[in-house]
Amino acid sequence: MYGTSANNVRHLFNDSEEETELDYRTITITDFTQLLQSIEDISITAYTLSEGVKMSFEKTPLNMLNHVINTHIEVINELGKKIKLFKKKNQLILEELKEEKKQKEEKIKEETKPQRRKTELL
Repeated sequence: MYGTSANNVRHLFNDSEEETELDYRTITITDFTQLLQSIEDISITAYTLSEGVKMSFEKTPLNMLNHVINTHIEVINELGKKIKLFKKKNQLILEELKEEKKQKEEKIKEETKPQRRKTELL
């Protein structure tokens, strides 16, 4: 399955047949451009999903309701596929962001640790 870590090694994922190692490289402007385009694509699909509720049901409400529900299910499935594609395309940036967040949390944890008191023997 894609995205399952193998042996807790960073940037190594199980594929259906073999393990594939991600090409680790520095993040470039094109990576950010691709990230923004992917976010825009997902937002357009989500907007379609949210605006579909505002449709009128005309003269045959049950038939139109059935059509609206089926269309919403299709859009939700499409949205799920786009999110998976988003994660796959932008994996390098997402990994870096997760690592950066983890480092910040560790730094904050270190800074907020209470100092131990030294006890003196009398």
